[in-house]
Parts: sequence; structure tokens; C-alpha cells
Amino acid sequence: MKKATNRNEKSTQGQVILKNGFIVDGTGDQGYTGNLLIRGDIIEKISRREIKADARVIDCSGRVIAPGFIDIHSHNDWFMNSKSEFRTPFTEQGITTFVGGNCGYSAAGFSENSPYRDLLEDNLFKAGHRGLRWDTFEDYFSNISKNGMSHNLATLAGHGTTRTSIRGYDPSPMKGDSRKELLYLLEKSMDHGAKGVSFGLGYAPDIFTTREEIKEVANLVKKRDGIITVHVRAFSSISGVYPLKPFGTPHNILALQEMIDLARDTGVKLQISHLIIVGERSWKTLDRVINLINSAAAQGLDIRFDTYAYHCGASVITGILPDWFMAKVPHSYNDRALLRRLRILMNISFGLLGFNTSDIQIAAANYPELNRFNGMFLKDIARERKLSDFENYVDFAQKSNSTARVLMYKYSNEKIVEELIRHPLSHFMTDAWVEPEGVQNPSAFGCFPRFLQIAREKNIISLEETVHKMTLANAERMKIKDRGVLKKGKAADIVIFDYNNVRDNTSKEKSDAKPGGIETVFINGEIAMQNGKVNKKVKAGRVLT
Repeated sequence: MKKATNRNEKSTQGQVILKNGFIVDGTGDQGYTGNLLIRGDIIEKISRREIKADARVIDCSGRVIAPGFIDIHSHNDWFMNSKSEFRTPFTEQGITTFVGGNCGYSAAGFSENSPYRDLLEDNLFKAGHRGLRWDTFEDYFSNISKNGMSHNLATLAGHGTTRTSIRGYDPSPMKGDSRKELLYLLEKSMDHGAKGVSFGLGYAPDIFTTREEIKEVANLVKKRDGIITVHVRAFSSISGVYPLKPFGTPHNILALQEMIDLARDTGVKLQISHLIIVGERSWKTLDRVINLINSAAAQGLDIRFDTYAYHCGASVITGILPDWFMAKVPHSYNDRALLRRLRILMNISFGLLGFNTSDIQIAAANYPELNRFNGMFLKDIARERKLSDFENYVDFAQKSNSTARVLMYKYSNEKIVEELIRHPLSHFMTDAWVEPEGVQNPSAFGCFPRFLQIAREKNIISLEETVHKMTLANAERMKIKDRGVLKKGKAADIVIFDYNNVRDNTSKEKSDAKPGGIETVFINGEIAMQNGKVNKKVKAGRVLT
């Protein structure tokens, strides 16, 4: 099919007619052939009939016209002050809006003059900023707006980063003045526009957070009519978080139940982040996971989850370590008793899970001596270095100061990916970011096109429902009022794509391949990508509070 073509190139600036496209408006309703008029930064008119105006015309025959895609689980809030190359692949996917601040990590909401600035800056997203020159969301929003934004941004307040700014990685429960300051800062962040609070219960310091602390934060968020998003304590049937009990309840079920109980006790709106089921022997828990969520929703709890379209995901190398080990880092790396205990736990867990170091790929070692192993799997690296799997793993963790970036596989399988895509409570996202070096997460380059490709090739979900799960459903979930739908008066965030040919082109060998089929992207009425080529000079994005 021919590409969308442009006529009347010299027509009135700020007015564009998208002509004869198949309009999928984001609501989930059946699409139709029609026309759309953009005037300035809004949608002026949308109609099945011809629209006449003194405007530039883009012929969209054979193409889908849809709302700009909204990435409901993003970490690009850390990259908004980086070079535009970090965000270009997301434009190439058709993404126009990020929802940042996930997994307990947000780029603002800190205690003023925090003595733990080094911990705030030296995290998983350290390549995404040039120092944090602010504390509050108010100052952060002002800074990124002043410098110009490639995309729109809504964000959550990260409980982990706020807690770090007060107490560092101190594992003891927060009490007294420190807890009061935490709650004050989180509420202040919501005052400044944060949509709610995120937890990363798999990462320090959130890994140390007690249920009582979480409940107090949830009550605050409920009072403010916000949302809690949670990277739960365990996504596998066996983890270091809970005691090992033969024939006991799988740990991912315990972790999910903990959050469902939180929603039941507080009434808070709950979003389970990047629902995955890690390890071959965990996959059999899929039905129990789905039944738990379905049952909670049937009881009236406001629970949803988000998912990506891959079997792998990005994390830090210590993301699989238990709280009792992380509580004493960096001392833990030289404590023989702790290491002995950890070795036993990992050997047992890996054996029971069907997941091991052959499933962990070093994306960026973050240590000069080890960077040559970027792209290799830990099992192969250990063999080359003539170390045991455990010794090699601990060495990478220690030398990288716990920040080596990894891709972990066997996060799910094809059946699970498809089951989560078709589930009525799922939302689509990438959970990805672009790094300056090393192996890239394929989700940063092809996730949303992959959703569309799966819908087309597998016929498990309609085009209209697929678009809905990446547009209006995400906007409504995060209370973004003027995006995610093609409707008169709404923001002109729009993507034009060839549904017959849209596809993800990434592979293990080339995880940063550009997708196919996404052709033109408008952000607030400005053309950020045309005929597949991103205009990096366009900075039409806005802060969405």
C-alpha cells in the first residue's frame, strides 16, 4: 500500500487535514473511514464526510489514524533532560505521552538538601540525567518545560526515591519524624501534579518497607483520589522474600495477595506493574494469578495491571536478591556467612524455578574491567572467566555497586504474553528506556508495534481494542483528561500507521531495530515524525498534571 502523502505543503500554518484514513478513535468502538482537521494543537473536527478548509492535506488512504500512544509504565521522566536520541525510538513506536515515576523511582520529590544525593543520582537510570538540580516536582516540571520536551509527561511520585532522600538505604522501619516527612513529601508531590505514588518492592529501599508503612501511604493516596502502582515483592513462585516452604503458596501469589489486601483495606486504586511470571516452573501459576485479579475486581476493588509484549525485561543485577542481603550492602559482598546463605538460596531457587544465570544477559556491566562482557549471558561469562556461576554473579554485582544493567529472560512465554494482552483489565506499556551503550531493551524500540502485530497475526484482540489499551484506557487510568481519544476539542496527539505492515523488527541479535509501519506522529499538533523520520528539533511536549 502507498504511504500517506502530503499535498498543499504551503497551506495555512497550523491547519492540517488527515484525509480518507481508517479512524480508530481510542474508545474501542468500531473504526470507520473518515477525515480529521487539526487546528493548532487541538482536533478541530472529525467526520465521515469530506472536510473543507484552507489547510495542508495528508492523504491517509489505506492507513489507520489513531490517538498518540500513551506509555502507562515508563521511566523516561529520568531522561527528559537527556539528548533527544534517548527518546527518539519511542516516537518511532508512535508514543506521544509517557507516564513516569514507576517502580518507586521518580526524578523528583526529594527531601531538601538530602545528604543522600549520591544514591539518588547513582541509580538504574543514571545515564538519563546530568545531575539532579531540583528537589520538588514543581522545580522539576519547570526545568524540563524550560528546556523543551520531546513528549508529553505525566508522572507518579516514587516512594523509593523519596524514602532514599530521607534515610538512604537504611532498612529499619520508618517511624516518628522521618515517616511524617515521607508522607509530607509525597503529599506535596501530589499537590504539584503527581498522579499518585509508586512502589518498587523488589528494589532497595522499598524492599525494606513494612506493610504498615505501605498502608499509611495508600490511605494518603486514597484521600487524594490518586493511584498506587506496585512492582510487587515477588514475580516468581520461589523468591528470597518469603520463607521456603515445600508445597506452600507460590511466592508470586503471596505478593499479589498482599497488594489486593492493601486495596481491600484502604480502597485505593491499584495498578500492578509489569505483571510477569518468572521462570518456567512458575508459569503454571498463571491461572491462579488471573483468578486472584478477576476475583478482586469482581468484589469491587479497583485493580488493573500493565503488560509488555516480550518474554524478557530490564532490571538491575540485584533485582533478584533478598532483603536480608540487600540490607547490608555493600558489606554483604564480603561477608562469608551471608554469601554462604545466599549461595544456598540461589541454588535451591534456581533449581525450583527453571531460571538461572543462562537467562540473565549483561546489558551494561557499569564497570570498566567488565564492560567487554556486555551482551553476553552470565553463564557464558562465568565459563570464560573460570569462575563459578555464583562467584561471577556476585563479582558483577559488587564491582558495579549493585547497578549492572541486565536483561532477564523467561519472564513469561508466548501463551502468557497473549493471555495478558487479551485480558480485559490489562493496559499496554514498555517499561523501557534507552541507554548510551550496551545491549538495549527491545521494548524501547518495538513494543507498541509488537502489540499491533500480535493483534493482527494472532487475531486474539481487535485493532480497536488494541489501540484502546494503549490510548484512552491509559489516559483514563491516570486521569489524563485531554489525551487518548480522537474527539473534537481534544489535544492533537495522533499517530498514522499501516496496520497491514506494522511490526516489531527487534531480535536477540539486534535489540535496537527500528519498527516498521509507523509513519507519522503528531504531538500537540506538531509533526514529530513524518514518513518514518523523526524531527528531533520538534519539542512540542507538555507536562500533564
